[in-house]
Amino acid sequence: MEGRDLSAQAEIVTTDFDRDGREEILIRQSISGMTLHPADGATVSSLRFQPSNVELVNSLMRRPEPYHDLIRKQVSSKQAPREGPASIHDQVLSKESHLDELLRYDRYARHAFRTYVFPSAKTWKDFEFLRLEENETLARGAWKATPVKAPGAAMEFRTAADIDVNSCVMRVDALKSLASKVSGSTWRIECRSSLNTDRSCPSGMALGLELVLNLLAPDAHDRYFLSKDVHRPLEFRGEIGSAKLTVVDEWQRVKITIETRPQACWWIVPIETISQSELGFERVYQGSAILAVWKIDPPSWRNVNCVLQMEISPWENTNDSRERHPEEYEPS
Repeated sequence: MEGRDLSAQAEIVTTDFDRDGREEILIRQSISGMTLHPADGATVSSLRFQPSNVELVNSLMRRPEPYHDLIRKQVSSKQAPREGPASIHDQVLSKESHLDELLRYDRYARHAFRTYVFPSAKTWKDFEFLRLEENETLARGAWKATPVKAPGAAMEFRTAADIDVNSCVMRVDALKSLASKVSGSTWRIECRSSLNTDRSCPSGMALGLELVLNLLAPDAHDRYFLSKDVHRPLEFRGEIGSAKLTVVDEWQRVKITIETRPQACWWIVPIETISQSELGFERVYQGSAILAVWKIDPPSWRNVNCVLQMEISPWENTNDSRERHPEEYEPS
């Protein structure tokens, strides 16, 4: 139809795509596609951006593997290889020491937009070592999905959970909405999180919303985090205090800009696994986990409203892009 923006139209399909007995929701638009999992914390397992031909999530859940026991027993001992030919099962060589410290196992699939509610005393290192002590009902429980009439495509998800903090039990009603809009070659996703409780507890809590992005090359100079004109490689781990966080992949020509309201802090850790090959064991980058964290004082817990906005667009080389030097990559 003349004058109608066809790029704004959306196709929403609900079915059990992966045949796991639980329904998923697929939202297709002219340049994008996303797969939502209401039964797994109202999360997103796939963000496909066609202008750059990239899948942005694409990260593996870390699980126990048969050779992990071999790593624990022999890699750290620096045992020399036996004489003569050795099979892949006998190899204990590694490209670096202490790989056994990377043997961590995820409780949830590595999806985006997972909700964490946890004690405010936790730090980014607790996030890295999977010890947030978050409420698992909100993180991986089933949320009820409802379509919302809005430009583009929008879904609302609702659930409830009992949160026990220092013997103070709060009943929390949670609402998460995801809206997807396309304009030309730009894709905008907005996630609104609301928590309402029937009482206030004396302890502070934190709300976290996790993103998982995999741009494949953790130490390449052309793939990086950008905030306040500081470039950090994708293998960065630590906390960033900034109103805006940008993730850039110059090679695949995609830029992801993330903002929050009110301002959150960013906890970022690489997702790393150990791979076994004929040359031994080595770490493999599987993406970065980015947690937007809002720490909330006790009186405010009765009504919490936080917004995360993500804009995905093709990366374009600009003349004002300054040259990066190794010293600009800040240590964790």
